[in-house]
Amino acid sequence: MSEEKEHEDAIQDLMSKAIEILIFEDKLAFDKSNEDYAQMAFEELIELTKERPDLFLPHLKDMFQCIYQILDNSEFEEKTRFLAKELMVLLLLHYRDEKPVLLRTGKFISQILSRLQDIDDDPSWDGNDNFDDDSRVFVQGVKRLAQYAPAIGGQFILEKFKIMFDFNFFSQKWQSRHAAVISCSIIARNCPKESINELDLLVEQPMKAVDDTHFRVRWAAINAIQEFSKNLNPDFQFQYYKKVLPALTKALNFSSHPYVQVQAASALFYFSKDCTSGLLTPYMDEIVNKLLRCLQRGKQLLKEEALTAVGSLVSSSKDHFQVYYKTVMPHLKVIMMKAAAESNSVLLRKSIECITMVGLAVGKKMFSDDIQMVVQSLISLQESKLERGDPMRNQVLRAWGRLCKCLGQDFQPYLGVVIPHLLQSAQLESRVTSPKYTESKSSFQSVISPNLGDDRTEIEEQVIEEKAEACKVLFSCATELMEGFDLWIDEVAQTLVPLISFDLNEQVREVSVSAMPVLLNISKASMEKGHVEGYQGLPFEELCFYTIPALVEALHKEPSMEIQLTILDSLEECMEMSGPTLKTEQIKRFLHIILEILITSSTLSRSRVEYEQIEKIHITAGDCLITFTEVYKAYLSQFFDQLLSCMAYMWENDKNAKERRTAFRIFSDVAEKCQEEALKYCEGNLRFLFDACYERNPEVQQIVAKCIGVSAQFGGAIFKSHIKEALGGLNSIMRDPETLNPDYLPAHDAAVSALGKIYLFHDEQLNEAEVFGRWLSHLPLVNDLDQARVAHDQLCLMVEKFSEELIHNDNAHLSKVIAVFAEILWAGQNLASKGTVNRIIEQLENFQSDLPPNTWASTLSSLAPSRAKILQLKLLS
Repeated sequence: MSEEKEHEDAIQDLMSKAIEILIFEDKLAFDKSNEDYAQMAFEELIELTKERPDLFLPHLKDMFQCIYQILDNSEFEEKTRFLAKELMVLLLLHYRDEKPVLLRTGKFISQILSRLQDIDDDPSWDGNDNFDDDSRVFVQGVKRLAQYAPAIGGQFILEKFKIMFDFNFFSQKWQSRHAAVISCSIIARNCPKESINELDLLVEQPMKAVDDTHFRVRWAAINAIQEFSKNLNPDFQFQYYKKVLPALTKALNFSSHPYVQVQAASALFYFSKDCTSGLLTPYMDEIVNKLLRCLQRGKQLLKEEALTAVGSLVSSSKDHFQVYYKTVMPHLKVIMMKAAAESNSVLLRKSIECITMVGLAVGKKMFSDDIQMVVQSLISLQESKLERGDPMRNQVLRAWGRLCKCLGQDFQPYLGVVIPHLLQSAQLESRVTSPKYTESKSSFQSVISPNLGDDRTEIEEQVIEEKAEACKVLFSCATELMEGFDLWIDEVAQTLVPLISFDLNEQVREVSVSAMPVLLNISKASMEKGHVEGYQGLPFEELCFYTIPALVEALHKEPSMEIQLTILDSLEECMEMSGPTLKTEQIKRFLHIILEILITSSTLSRSRVEYEQIEKIHITAGDCLITFTEVYKAYLSQFFDQLLSCMAYMWENDKNAKERRTAFRIFSDVAEKCQEEALKYCEGNLRFLFDACYERNPEVQQIVAKCIGVSAQFGGAIFKSHIKEALGGLNSIMRDPETLNPDYLPAHDAAVSALGKIYLFHDEQLNEAEVFGRWLSHLPLVNDLDQARVAHDQLCLMVEKFSEELIHNDNAHLSKVIAVFAEILWAGQNLASKGTVNRIIEQLENFQSDLPPNTWASTLSSLAPSRAKILQLKLLS
C-alpha cells in the first residue's frame, strides 16, 4: 500500500470516528455527561475541514443537523457551541449552496423567526420590550440571530431565504411583519460590511413598513432606519435620503403613539449625522417645524430626542442653518431657562449642547447676542459643585470647547474661568470599578449586539470621559488661541505630560500626546516674541526637556497601534521643533525603543487585518528616526552602531520595499555624517545597496541612488573598491525603459546625480571620457528640481576642474556642455540656484574668450534659436 493511500485511509478513519461521537441514527450521539468527547470531536473535524473540506460533502446533512441542534440548545457548554459555530463557518465557506446546507440553515432561520414572533399585542406598550427576562422566547430569538448572522452571513440569509422573509413581511399577523423588520435591524448591526453591498435587499421592505397599520411594526421600521443609519453610513444616507427624510418627518406627527415619535426623532439624529447639507436642505423647513412642535408640546422624552436631533441637523447643515436661527434659538433658550429653574438636569444638559452646537454652526457674529447668557449658565453650573460622575460635568466641558471654536481669539477673556476648571477635571484620579455596562441590560441595542453589556473590570467611565473631554478642550484652546493661552502653558503642560506615560485610558493619552506639539509651538512663539519685545517668555527648552522623554517612554508602554501612531507623529513634530535637546542617555533610550518598534513591526505576522496598521507604524517610526538623524547629526557618530545594525536588518531581501526604503534613508543620513567610518562598518552588507538598484520599484530606486551618491561623496577609500558595482546599478536605473514613466523620473534623476558624484570624487578610478559623456547625455535634469540643482552645480564644478581638456583637447563634449548650459539659462532659476547661474555665465564667458571664433559660432548655430538667443543675451548683460 502506498504512503499516500495510507494517509488517505487514516484521515477517513479519523473523520468517521469523530462523526460517530457526534451523530448516531440521525440524532445527537452525546449528552451533557460526555460533552468533553464532543468537544474533542469538533476540534478534530475543524482541523480536517481546514485540510480536506472535500471529505465532508457526503456528510453535510448530518453535520448541519448536529450543528444547529447544538446551537439551538443553551444547555450545552459555551465551548461546545463555539466549536460547533467554528465548524459551521468553515463548512459554509465551501458548501453554502449545497441542498443539505440550505435545508438545515433554512430550518434554523425559520426557528429564529418563530421566536421573534413571540411578543404580546399590548396597546399600552411604552417603547420598552422589558428585555430583563432572558428566558423570554423573543429575546432568545434576537440573541440567536445577533450571534449567528455574522457566521452564516447576513447577505446569504436574505438572498437564499428571501421567500421566507417575504412571507413574513406580507403576513396578516403584525408579529410576523415585526419579526421580519427586526431581523433586518439585527443583520444591519451585526453584518454591516456585507450589508452595504446589497442595500436594497436589506432596506426596501423595512422602509415600506414605516407606514404599517400596526404601531409596533412602525416603531420597528423606524428603529431599523436608525440601525441602517448607524451601521451602513454614508451609503444608506446617500441612496435613501429621499425616502427616509419624508418618512421620519411624517412619523414625528404620529402623536397617537408618542413612542413612535420619540423613535423617529432618535432615528433622525443618527440619519442626519452622516448627511451633507445638500441632502438635508430640501427637507429642512418641514423637519425644523416638526421638531419645534415636539419641543413645544412633547413630553420629556420626546423633547430630549428632539433637542438631540436639532443638534445633529445643525452640525450637518453648518452655516446653512443660519436661516433658522431666529426661529429656533428662542425656543432653545426657553427650554434651557425652564430646565435650570426646575432643576431638570437632562433637559438642561441637552439644551446647552444644542444651543452651543447652533452657535458653532452659525458663527460668532449671529450668536453674539446669546453668548453671554450661555456663558453665565456654564459658570453657574461650574460653581454648583456637581457630583463626580454627573453627566452634566462633561457637557459643561464640551460646551466650553464649542464656544472656544466659535469665538476663536475672542474666547480669551474667559480663559481665567475656564482653564482652572479644565485642569481640575484633567487631573481627576481614576478609580477601578466592576461591573461596567455600556448600555442598559434591558435596551434593545444591548440584546441585538452580543458584545455589549459584558461584566468586566473597567475604569470608572464617567470620570475617564471627563478627563478626556478636559484634555480635548485644553487642546482646542491651545489650537485656537495664541494670545493669552501662553500664560497657561506651564500649568497645562504639567497636567498633560504625566498623562502621556501614566494614564490608564488611551483616549486621554492620545489627546495629551496630540497636544504636545501645539504647546511647544506656542511656547516657542512666546519665547521668540519675548526676545523682540522684552517679554520674558516661557521656558521652551525646559518644556522640551520633559515633554520629549515622556513621549519616548509612552512608546514603551505597549500602547495600541492607533495611540502608537499618534505618539510617533507628535514625537517627530516635537523633535523638529525643539532641536537637539535630548541628553546622551535619553538618546540611547530613544534609539533603543524606536529600533525595537521597527524590528518588531517588520517581524509581526502579516494578517489582512493588521497589515495596514503595521505598515503605517513602520513608516511613521522610520520617519521619526530620520527626523532624529537630521536633528542630531552632530551626535550620530556616538550612536551609529545602533543605527546601522537596525538598518542592516531592515534592508535584507525578505523585507518589503517600504521597510528597506526606510533602511536606505537612515543609511543616507548616517553615511553623510559618519562618512568613511559608516561605510567601513557596513561594507559587508553594501551588496544590498547595489542589488536594490535592479528592483522594479521607483521609490526604492530613488533612495538607493541617493545612498550611492552620498557614499561616493563621503565614503573615501572604502567606496573606491565598490565603484564598478555602483556604476552597474546606476546604469540599470538610467537606462531602464520605465524611466519614461512619470513614477520613475525621480529615480532617474537621483541616479544621474549620483553618477555625477562618482565622477567628481573618484575620477582617477574611471575612464573619464566614457563616464563623463554618459553622465552628460542625461542632462539637463528637469523633473526633480532638487536633484537638478545638485547635478547642474556638479557640472559647473567639473567644467572648472576639466576646462583645459574641454577647450584645448578638441573635446567632443564641449558642444553638449554649452547646450546644457543654454537649457538651464532658458529655465531661469528653476533648474539651478542663483549662484550656479552666475557660475554658468562666467564659464560661458571663458569659453567665448578662449575658443576660436569659428568654433564658438559653430557651437551657437547648433543650438535651437531660442536657446542661442538667451545665451547671447546673458553674455551681453
